[in-house]
Amino acid sequence: MNINHKRTRPYSPWQNGKVERSHKIDTERFYNIQEFKSYEDLIKKLKRYTTRYNNISKKVLGFKSPNEILKEYQFN
Repeated sequence: MNINHKRTRPYSPWQNGKVERSHKIDTERFYNIQEFKSYEDLIKKLKRYTTRYNNISKKVLGFKSPNEILKEYQFN
């Protein structure tokens, strides 16, 4: 896939804004509103959330889902 990997300094959210926003969204939409009865329950609900999230169109992606973008990238 030829992806460049670049490290950022620890505890530098201004350098890592996209990931920090992603964590905030996950916390607001998933972790803060769910209750988990067990570790297995957490895994099951997280898998369902991730599948749904990755199949929803995003404005920032030109109204495509993350999975659609990934498919385009893999086939080009």
